[in-house]
Amino acid sequence: MKLSLTLISSSLLLAVAQAATVKFNVIAPSATDVKVSVNGQQIALTAADSNVPYFSGEAEVGSAKDYKYVVGGTEEGFSRTLDSTKASTLNDFYNRSVTYANIPKLPWPIEKDPQWTKKGAKPAIFDENYIPSVFFTGDASQVDNLVKNVPKDKIQGTLTFVGADYANTFQNVTFGIHGAGKSKNNAKQSWNWALNGSDMLGNRNFFKLRHMEEDPTQIRERLYSDVLHALGTYANEANMVRLFINGEFFGTFNMLDDITQFSYINALFYGGKAPAKQGLLYDGQSGADFLYHPGNLDGYASWAPNKDNSQGYEALDPLCKAFNETNVADNAALTAFENQFDVDHFIRFMVMEYLAGHWDGYWMAQTNDGAYKDAETNKWYYLGQDYDATFGVNLDVPEGMQFTSVSYKDYPARYPGGIMMNRLLENADKKATFEKYLTETVRVLFNNATLTNRVLALHNFLLPDLEWDRSITQKSPGINFGWNFAQVTENLWQGVSAPNANGGGAAWGLVQWIVERSNAVAKEFSISVVTEPVGPPASANNNTITPGGGSNKTDTSATSNAGSGSNTAAQSNGDKSAGMRVAPTSIALVGISAVVAALAL
Repeated sequence: MKLSLTLISSSLLLAVAQAATVKFNVIAPSATDVKVSVNGQQIALTAADSNVPYFSGEAEVGSAKDYKYVVGGTEEGFSRTLDSTKASTLNDFYNRSVTYANIPKLPWPIEKDPQWTKKGAKPAIFDENYIPSVFFTGDASQVDNLVKNVPKDKIQGTLTFVGADYANTFQNVTFGIHGAGKSKNNAKQSWNWALNGSDMLGNRNFFKLRHMEEDPTQIRERLYSDVLHALGTYANEANMVRLFINGEFFGTFNMLDDITQFSYINALFYGGKAPAKQGLLYDGQSGADFLYHPGNLDGYASWAPNKDNSQGYEALDPLCKAFNETNVADNAALTAFENQFDVDHFIRFMVMEYLAGHWDGYWMAQTNDGAYKDAETNKWYYLGQDYDATFGVNLDVPEGMQFTSVSYKDYPARYPGGIMMNRLLENADKKATFEKYLTETVRVLFNNATLTNRVLALHNFLLPDLEWDRSITQKSPGINFGWNFAQVTENLWQGVSAPNANGGGAAWGLVQWIVERSNAVAKEFSISVVTEPVGPPASANNNTITPGGGSNKTDTSATSNAGSGSNTAAQSNGDKSAGMRVAPTSIALVGISAVVAALAL
């Protein structure tokens, strides 16, 4: 159950603004004495919940242009700009100089159905310009057991989600380790939580937090999702968050939809409203390849059904049989098959698998996929998941560093298990569609101008929190690669190896991979890529999240999609990244202290 509280009415907001009184809001972990320094005075701020270090309070600002927070007598080493047009600050974070960024948006390369519209507006929880903070509070002994012994058990507690201009608190939340018990789990565990009953957050009731320990930059997986959305797919949404458990910081995590849960299906296919009749959902494990198994239904056992399904993996048989019997060279026959399976969006997913070198996905390995059947239309949809093994992370191929030049045309022979994509390429029209989507994506998006621009903006924005994350000693058993803070930046440009020499590695820098792969595609198809970053069409502004339109909302109502204010926040990283968009031959981490605010936590 979630309780609701509206702090300031809209009519009062106007009066507050006219009286030059501003409500200040800041997250200050482990703090008890928090003040705001503004207009020549220090005003104490208070936390409504002793378990959540989210402090608020009002102060007369007069003609002041800036402000600082003071924690335990220590003032921030920088000034924050005060926006005189707003009655409340966004939810600042102590010692983070940028609260709300301005990450460059990606263009829409595909002309046909450029965006997936069934999901509705992008929820504020996935606003790329803000880093939400998640606070879970549970029984101390149960939490201690979770952390030290990593059981599959789930525990119940209270969870507060602090976004850009709202804070939502949920009761009776089920919380635990995601994928507990696996032998190759990292010491920095992944987590998940499920909301209770009808409680919703951003049209969802189930969330997964991925540790991102395979990737020194902690950008690859969310970037992969970003590109898929720009390609108009129904990929899971993703955003970085900070996780605190019983007041302790556990690190930065990639918060994303779990495609094996109906929470994801309802959010992406039905705008958060469950359909009258529930469809069939499957987690594609190793061997989930769409191969037909005549007379052997157990051949589909790699498709693990959701526990709420009305049918097991045998439901895949008619689909795989139909594809097996389709003459893919016959356009009419293939069109008939498309009534059963969304081929077009599947091709879009495969474009990204190829571009990012997703070796642990469908085309190369027939794993980490999924399938969903809509109960009303009886149409199947391919689902993709787990995008960490991308952009050169842990990639082991015969060509070594020349792999970025391998053409997609070599994939059917190299990876015969990817039968769905391989057979579709036997159709001249589908091959042309794939190549059109591929080349247009490289021309305007997947290149050293547009995509690198977004990478550098994300990197600069996330860097202070990634430094904090790298300083943590994890308390759970598991693999620890030992990535250090310097490698967070180094692996943008060049390959790195795990300091602990225990298997972790990214032979390519993230930007290096983008440059090499895009150059190879451009050369193969004789296309010219853009030299300046490209953004989405003007119509994309209709789906822009703009927080900060008034008082911050402390919301504990039964269902919440809070955080959709009406005014854009003042703080910004700028429309374009100021960093280099070429891969240097060496790295000099100069003046990092000037980039990263000192952490006094």
